Amino acid sequence: LLHHMRRLRATKVQLADSERRLRLAIEGARCGVWDWDIDRDAVYVTDSMARMVGRPDGEELSGAHFLSLLSNDDRGRLRKALAQAGDGEPLDVEVRAAQLPVWMQMRGRPFPAPDGGGRRMVGVAIDITERKGAQARVAAAETRLRAALESMTESFVLWDSRRRLVLWNRKFREFFGFGEGELKAGLAYPVVEERAGRAIAQVHASSQGESEGAYELELNDGRWLHYSERSTAEGGLVSVGADITALKDQEQVLVRSESNLKQTVLDLESSREQIQELAPKYEKEKIRAEEANRSKSEFLANMSHELRTPLNAINGFSEIMLQEMFGPLGDEKYKGYVGDILSSGQHLLSLINDILDMSKIEAGKMTLQPEMILPSDLIEQCMRLMRARAEEKQISLTADGAELPEIEADPRAIKQVLLNLMSNAVKFTPEGGRVIVRGFDAADGVVLQVGDSGIGIPEDALPRLGRAFEQIESHHAKSHQGSGLGLALSKSLVEMHGGALRIDSVLGKGTTVSFTLPTRARIAQPDEDEDGYVEAGAAAVEPADEDAA
Repeated sequence: LLHHMRRLRATKVQLADSERRLRLAIEGARCGVWDWDIDRDAVYVTDSMARMVGRPDGEELSGAHFLSLLSNDDRGRLRKALAQAGDGEPLDVEVRAAQLPVWMQMRGRPFPAPDGGGRRMVGVAIDITERKGAQARVAAAETRLRAALESMTESFVLWDSRRRLVLWNRKFREFFGFGEGELKAGLAYPVVEERAGRAIAQVHASSQGESEGAYELELNDGRWLHYSERSTAEGGLVSVGADITALKDQEQVLVRSESNLKQTVLDLESSREQIQELAPKYEKEKIRAEEANRSKSEFLANMSHELRTPLNAINGFSEIMLQEMFGPLGDEKYKGYVGDILSSGQHLLSLINDILDMSKIEAGKMTLQPEMILPSDLIEQCMRLMRARAEEKQISLTADGAELPEIEADPRAIKQVLLNLMSNAVKFTPEGGRVIVRGFDAADGVVLQVGDSGIGIPEDALPRLGRAFEQIESHHAKSHQGSGLGLALSKSLVEMHGGALRIDSVLGKGTTVSFTLPTRARIAQPDEDEDGYVEAGAAAVEPADEDAA
């Protein structure tokens, strides 16, 4: 008996030791043991199991109480799994604690009672929180990866080491015309390649000089792809296709541009040869034109002097005879004839002077003598000279302008411009009309203006005004004599000062001629060549454009 007692105590010690080791092993493995009496709906949980669901110690709980320690979503699933396990099926379900961030995997099997009594389910609950977290991180990473792939402008395909389809993106489906659901993970490379070939018109070698794994695909819809395949470290394959349609279009543009450039170079070379052939001819024609211009200038100068000499005599003697300085002429008609001779001679002399001035300007020989003047003094002098002619036609001649600043200009030239403009205004204004001369102070000089209420000028004729020997034909203009040089001379003289002349007119309502003069005259003096002649330069008269008119 004593021997049996010792053996019983030793057995108890071994049992306690085994239970302690089992408890340490279970706790070290982060799991617990549960025993569910299905008939009584009572659950016994060990200490480690109790702590996983938020209880301090192991205890027996009712089934409803135990389920309340789990999340709402898992209670029904656990009840259903228990019902199935009660029929001899094993139990394996993942559940979450209700108030704790703990995931458990409950595994169990039916446990037959020794006496054949009620139904029981015994098993373990393993803490899988870390595994669930890792799975969530992997799922999140996979979601981000797929989102990144879907946002790519290139097509992307991943194959495993056995050339089975693993991942692909939307661009791959779009480029090669795959329908929704047509691609599935695990498809073999040749199968996918054959289906993708339906969208490919032609395959070309890469123009970028890359390895054999890169080539260019011309698709049926006109797009171009640069397609490349690279091996992964695990033996898989990555295929990437970039849309290079814009680059191909640009290449075509560059090819056409290069062709056009070559043709342009050929044309330029041909033009250069023609220019080289024409250059000697142009030089000869230029020399001839210069000689002709020189001859014209010499002719005009000589003829002007030759004509003015007898005209001076004619005008002088006519004036003496008209005044009857040496006695009466006799018949009264002689006096009228002499007056006509004097008037015609003076008019002819005026024309000759205009032609001489114009020829000087065209040849660049006209030299101005600028000095500081007051424009208002010049206006007053011209008013006195023109007043008698205006009164003959009963035309109102007035001046309107504030005190104008002193400017640098050739007084003879500016006076000639004003007299030309005022003379035209009086000439082409009917009796009872009005002519007004105005002056304005401008930011960089002065503006002088002559306006009238005369016959006006047609709009289509304005561009022709200011050209030498140009006259506007009308029934009124034909009744007045003139060389057509007045406006041309005026325009040239103003431009020689660095100013500009402008004509504004309305047919039947009048004309206004304005010209600007800078404060400091920008006069370019002519440069004579070795023969004493001057090339027509800045002072040469050009045909008037609309603004100058």
